[in-house]
Amino acid sequence: MGVMQEFSKEDPIKPGIGVHEKFGGRAKLIDTVDYVISVSGGGYTAGARLLATQDTEKKPLVSERFEEGSPELDHFRRGSSYIADSPGELVYALAVVFKNLLASITILFTLPALLGWVFGYLLSRPAFSFAQIIPVLNPNVNDAFVHEHPDYLMCLTDHPASWIAVAVFAGLAAFLTSIAMGIEMFLWKKPSERAKLWVQRFAVGSAVFAALVLIVVVGLPTLMRLCSSLSAHATHNQGDAAAAVSGLVGLNYLAAITAMAWKKRSTLSGEAKKLSLWKRLLPPGVIAMILVVVTLTVLLVAWLIILGCFAAGVFRSLTTGGLEGGLRQMPFSALWPSLVLVLAIAWISSVDVASISLNPFYRYRLGKTFAVRRKRVSGLWRAEAYDRNEYTWLPDFGSVPAGGPKFIFAAAAPISGKHKPAPGLNAVSYVISHDFIGGPELGWLQTPQLHDQSPPRIKRDLTVLTAVAASGAAFASAMGRQQKGFEKLLAVSGARLGTWLPNPNFVANLAASENGACLDPKDNKRPWPKSLPYIRGAGYYYRELIGLNYPDARLVQVTDGGHYENLGLVEALRRRSRLIFCIDGGGDAPPLASGLADAMRLAEYELGVTIDFDYFAKFPLAELTPGSGDKFEETDAFYGLNSRLAKRTVAVGLITYPSAAPDLGHGPHERQGLLIFAKAVLCKGFPQWLLTYAASGDVFPHDPTSDQWFNEGQFAAYTQLGRIMGQQVRECIHDLQKDSTL
Repeated sequence: MGVMQEFSKEDPIKPGIGVHEKFGGRAKLIDTVDYVISVSGGGYTAGARLLATQDTEKKPLVSERFEEGSPELDHFRRGSSYIADSPGELVYALAVVFKNLLASITILFTLPALLGWVFGYLLSRPAFSFAQIIPVLNPNVNDAFVHEHPDYLMCLTDHPASWIAVAVFAGLAAFLTSIAMGIEMFLWKKPSERAKLWVQRFAVGSAVFAALVLIVVVGLPTLMRLCSSLSAHATHNQGDAAAAVSGLVGLNYLAAITAMAWKKRSTLSGEAKKLSLWKRLLPPGVIAMILVVVTLTVLLVAWLIILGCFAAGVFRSLTTGGLEGGLRQMPFSALWPSLVLVLAIAWISSVDVASISLNPFYRYRLGKTFAVRRKRVSGLWRAEAYDRNEYTWLPDFGSVPAGGPKFIFAAAAPISGKHKPAPGLNAVSYVISHDFIGGPELGWLQTPQLHDQSPPRIKRDLTVLTAVAASGAAFASAMGRQQKGFEKLLAVSGARLGTWLPNPNFVANLAASENGACLDPKDNKRPWPKSLPYIRGAGYYYRELIGLNYPDARLVQVTDGGHYENLGLVEALRRRSRLIFCIDGGGDAPPLASGLADAMRLAEYELGVTIDFDYFAKFPLAELTPGSGDKFEETDAFYGLNSRLAKRTVAVGLITYPSAAPDLGHGPHERQGLLIFAKAVLCKGFPQWLLTYAASGDVFPHDPTSDQWFNEGQFAAYTQLGRIMGQQVRECIHDLQKDSTL
């Protein structure tokens, strides 16, 4: 399941004032709100409603599509298992994952091959012949050979003196550290503190340089020595080499599929909790995590082996004769690996990493189910899917032609380093709409102008379907507050759903630097790139892998909005909405409403907004807790559901904005609003068939967004639950109106 929210900013609180005058009796509640803000899986249905209204002739309202019994809903139902609903489509989906895996591994291992080629060449040259041990032994070079050939290659002899360089810098680091300790011991004034910091910095620099020298003169040659015998064995046993490569790819593929398919089942029945001692000691999902750790370890070892093998191979080819001029004597057969490497680099330089991720495939599969429009065929209305090659540009398809709510897709942008919002929350808000893209931390860009000026590959991602796919990217290489431990594996394998979009902060800094007006004076002299990249190349792949997400980079990684906040409630509060309908279909672990708690905490500490659910005694939040509802008798067939039953699905909270909030008055009532919160829970009064479905499993209604293979029963159950929640929201509105609250 996902979550979707509908919000109104009308003064409080008469929904529909002015709207009914514009649309007459056609308008319903959803047509009267100012915003529809969707997060995660809620973006699927939000995007579907938005795209279904793109009929410039009839100009339907949002409420006039996806009604009960409509062709759009029937199309939705038929395609609810949208990732793959047949063996053939499943094979195709797995093939796409495998294709992306091969492309990503090629990018991953081309870098060590290139570095190995460079290191092997440099270490064979006289100017760089300082290795403490010989990188690759040459059996023809001995003391007699050196004595007879004055032009012998110096790299084929040991250089113990290299230890002196390591010792010098290590000793300098120790000496400077001692000086810093002495300053701290005997001096205390401000100049001495400044001097101590400078000495400490030089000490750290010396220690780092000593480590680098140690790697170059000992570590790399040792790796080459070990890999030289390995590469020689692989040359004479090509079957073993092929088996090793196949095993590496297969292990990575298996781990990637496991990471994508793994679901955290938080809701367990009483019987399921009666686990064996072994299963109680073993944390949930530990097998999947072990597989991920093993895979990443194997990939790291393989990365080093490729580096060492290429370096050793180039070194061996250049030093075969033991004399200077070996490069001119190399046979063509020794050059073909270098030619293959050059071709691989040329290919990688033209590859867009967003194009070899799962985002294009995911966008296509979502479009088959959710991107539909109504067409009359043979006198009957049918839902027709958008053509795959029809771009749903945000400036053209991002708003309702007839008017109505503004659709906002709430995504997240990971930020690393000192600029991240807070420990444990390494993502900021990044929203996408037809008029603006960005967020409060990164700034804003006007969507139409950005669309006109973007390079073609970035422009392809400025569509409604990309907004749907990115804001609902359940797994990515960086997942904010929802980190699960296998994100780096997803980055390695290309199994990620996010994309890279323009960073408004970069555009602002670029414009400010031209006028010398940057907030940080150092940025005025910084050599800023003058445009967005035409290709999101291998550098972005390694940025995902290492986790380098700079707030001033040209592009930012855009992922599931739930990685920042899983309800969209903060985005509504950021817009000073005074009447908010929040529909929560998240997979919180009962009895906790953790998604709401996270949103309330974030709203208070980022915006200064508080929400009080104790103000309206008739609709308390406690009545949404499983176990708080009316119970079935012990003789009833549904008695086993009692611990999962809530009193109702709706609670009401009082919103209080801070006195410093702009666009609001300073009176207490002018700074207040209402939150009508509806959560997917079970109640005793639900239809019998729905309770029967719930009793047949332990998870409903808390299936995670990663479950995207809905069958007929799941689709019907969640659709019916959504209708019940909507009806209870309407009843809540009527009760509040009777009490003169609305």
